[in-house]
Amino acid sequence: GGSQGLEIEFLKGSPPEEVTDSGTFDFQAIVSLKNEGEFELERDQVKIDVVGFLPDDFGVSQDQLSDQQPEDNPTARKRDSEGNIIDAIETFVTFPSQDSFFNFERSVTGNTEFTFKADVCYKYQTTALSRICVLRDLVNVDSDDVCDPSESKTLFSSGSPINIGSFRQTVAGQNKISFSFDVSHTGSGKVFKEGDSTSPAANCPSDPRETREKENRVLVAVNTGLPNLRCVGLSGSTSGFVTLVNKKRTVTCTQELDPGRNDFETNVEITANFNYEDSSEQKVLVKHLADS
Repeated sequence: GGSQGLEIEFLKGSPPEEVTDSGTFDFQAIVSLKNEGEFELERDQVKIDVVGFLPDDFGVSQDQLSDQQPEDNPTARKRDSEGNIIDAIETFVTFPSQDSFFNFERSVTGNTEFTFKADVCYKYQTTALSRICVLRDLVNVDSDDVCDPSESKTLFSSGSPINIGSFRQTVAGQNKISFSFDVSHTGSGKVFKEGDSTSPAANCPSDPRETREKENRVLVAVNTGLPNLRCVGLSGSTSGFVTLVNKKRTVTCTQELDPGRNDFETNVEITANFNYEDSSEQKVLVKHLADS
C-alpha cells in the first residue's frame, strides 16, 4: 500500500546551499531516487531533467541536463516470506555528469539565488485485487450462502500514486451482477496518459496543448476471468482510458453470468498504467567573491 512512487530529493550538499562566482567553485547536483511503491521500474522507464537556471551561467550545456537516467534500476519495496518489508535501494543521477562540474563563471554584484529543480518523469503501474460473489440464486439470498453478492468487498491495492479503492458489488438481475470501484490520484505529482506501449520511455509533456490532452488520463484494465464483462467509464469494454476529475473517477462494470452456474467466488484483477511526473528542488546562493 501507500501513495508514493519514486521519492525524489537532492543529496545533502549536492548542490551546496552556497557557492562563489567567477569560476571559483566546482560542484555537482546529485538526485536520489527511491522507489517507495510496488511497481518494478527499469532505469530506461525514468527520465530526469534539471531546470530552473540558464545552463550557460553554470558552464554546462542543455543536453547535459535533459533526459538523463538513473545509474541503476529503481527497484521497488518487497515483502519477504515472513512478512517483513525489504526497503528499496536508492539509485542516483549525477549532473552535469560524474566527470564534470557546475561552475558559475560570471561575476555577480551581490548575492544571487538560483533554483535547481529536478523534474522526474516515469512510467508506473497500480495493481489491485478483490473478489466477486456469484450465486445460483442472486435474488433469494440465504444467510448460509457461501458469500454475499450485495456488499462492499475487501480490495488490496499496490503502493502507487494512483489508488484503486471502494470496491462495491450489487445484484443487477437474476443472471447479472455489477461492481464498481474508484480510481484516485493520491500522490503529489502530475498524472499523464501512458504513451506508446512498445517504448519503455515515459512521456510527461511540457507543451500546453499536449498537456491538456494527456493530463489526468489513466489506462485501466479489468479482468474477472469470465466472459461477457462490460465496463462503463472506460473507452473499451474491459480496458481503456479514464479521465480523472478532481483526482477521481468511478468505473462500473456489469458481469453477465451463465444460467447453469454454481455458487462461487472469483478474483477481480484491476491494473492502472500511467506516466507520472514529480519534482524536488534546492536553492543555490551564488555569492560574490570579494576582490583581493
